Amino acid sequence: MRVLVTVSPRIYREAVAFSLQSSRPDIEVRAASPKDAELELAGFRPHLLVHNDIDGLGSEAMGSVLCRVEVPYSNGMDARVRTGENVSQVPDMSTEDLLRTVDVTATVGSLH
Repeated sequence: MRVLVTVSPRIYREAVAFSLQSSRPDIEVRAASPKDAELELAGFRPHLLVHNDIDGLGSEAMGSVLCRVEVPYSNGMDARVRTGENVSQVPDMSTEDLLRTVDVTATVGSLH
């Protein structure tokens, strides 16, 4: 499974990517700046994208992404988790919540 992390600021992006890789060493994790997100989406083809809601990524760029965690840039770590047409609100998202999302995405990904 592949996870792309493009949240800002950079320290958040690096911390989230490190935490995911440390907790789930069997997954491939990349951190990229929001300006490089489209290129990374096309080449890396992640199953899960962790990004800010204001990054301007269009649905075409995210076409192959199974699940997205959208972190509102201006509202702490509250997040929206999107899997297909399903959207869940996760207030004050924790590392445990994110790891649970990784696990669900891996399960969904194995069905495709």
